[in-house]
Amino acid sequence: MINYICDYIMPLDNPRSDFSNWYSEILLRAKIVDIRTPIKGSNVLMPNGYEIWENIKNFMNIQFKKTNHKNAYFPLFIPEEFLEMETEHFSGFIPEVAWVTHVGDKKLNKKVALRPTSETIMYHMYAQWIHSHADLPLKYNQWCNIIRWDTKETRPLLRDREFFWSEAHTCHASFDEAAVQVKESMMIYQSLFDALCLSYMVFKRPKHDTFPGAEYTIAYDSPLPNGKTLQIGTTHHLSNNFSKAFDVKFLDKDGETKHVYQTSYGISTRLIAGVLSLHGDDQGLILPPIIAPVQIVIIPILFKNKEEEVLNAVKQLENDISSWGYRIHTDLRDQYTPGWKFSEWEMQGVPIRLEIGPRDVQNASTMLVRRDDGSKQSVSLQDLENEISSIMEDISINLKKRADKTLENYMRSANTFDELTNILSNENAIVATNWCNNLDCATKIKENLSAGILGERNDITEKSTGPCVVCNEPKASKVYVASSY
Repeated sequence: MINYICDYIMPLDNPRSDFSNWYSEILLRAKIVDIRTPIKGSNVLMPNGYEIWENIKNFMNIQFKKTNHKNAYFPLFIPEEFLEMETEHFSGFIPEVAWVTHVGDKKLNKKVALRPTSETIMYHMYAQWIHSHADLPLKYNQWCNIIRWDTKETRPLLRDREFFWSEAHTCHASFDEAAVQVKESMMIYQSLFDALCLSYMVFKRPKHDTFPGAEYTIAYDSPLPNGKTLQIGTTHHLSNNFSKAFDVKFLDKDGETKHVYQTSYGISTRLIAGVLSLHGDDQGLILPPIIAPVQIVIIPILFKNKEEEVLNAVKQLENDISSWGYRIHTDLRDQYTPGWKFSEWEMQGVPIRLEIGPRDVQNASTMLVRRDDGSKQSVSLQDLENEISSIMEDISINLKKRADKTLENYMRSANTFDELTNILSNENAIVATNWCNNLDCATKIKENLSAGILGERNDITEKSTGPCVVCNEPKASKVYVASSY
């Protein structure tokens, strides 16, 4: 055997059951995020993390093209007076807005905001572009960075001061047409979340948690290993509230001037956090094939006097697999043992590992190892293309089943405040209960239990099972309560 200078990769210091520490460690060890920057909450998205985001973008752009969305880019800099035009919406953002006040040592006459969200600048432009019903619908999306100087505790990907996102903003001739667009956006997002093998619930947010200025908000919440939920995307029906503020009007077919009806929807890099957290284990990440930066890694097993024949076989195999359309990497580093490499690529979540040694070359085969369940099988090179295709699909199915089981295991129900208190005080749980839609009752839940009302299910129809869990008001809706990021 060839001599190697390193025999193994150091295992993770923290098991996934210690989620907070596991999460912080795996982001760096798997080369996703490095927080060792001079500005808290403004982190480095490392190549693995950035490529995951790029693969999400690629998937979404295909969906956008199918549904006639256009990608564009709008300025990072927003005039102060724009933020003042829609006070209801921006009142919640104001404490987090970062301002440009100087150029060099010269103070600006008017300070300029760094984009906390893009409604104002986009709608200002929409007012220039939209004149007639022939200009509708308008469906633009932008991929951009967002700056929010969050004063709360930052957490990489979960709560950053600078992050990437997609924000789509659409304009329509009527309320009902905008409502149809909301449903289309939900189909787009659910196709993405399903491709990422996520478990999630779809909620109509309660009025007090609706996006400011929106008629209603649809949100998608996924469970984390610590029992908290993570909002992984949102869709908003904005009615014509924003178009009135920014004077976005059109001439309808009857010659009448009207304000457009709007929707907006978005996902951000916090979606990456949801994927990594839900699918990982004590060995590291487990990535769904569709977003894995490396989908297949080849590890040569080299013996003295057999190196050339193995490496020639590896090169041919790499070319074949690449031609099949997979993202592949061959680890030819000679300073590490195969065992070390196995552990490193397992930590990075590569779905399939192929091992090739002299015996495999002789048998025209390779050893295939799955990351999701650790199973191994010898596969003939003749059958490899079909086998890889089948296994990639099966990995996705398996990850989705496990994720759904995770969600199922967190589900509880409570019909009294004592039951609700007991569950949330002793378990990581998502609790189905009943609520009267009164803000005072929601506030009591939040203040006493450090949990919030996610809302009513939007993906299924459910009926209340009793009176309000707080005040016993008989007219109640079935809602879900959980601690959230």
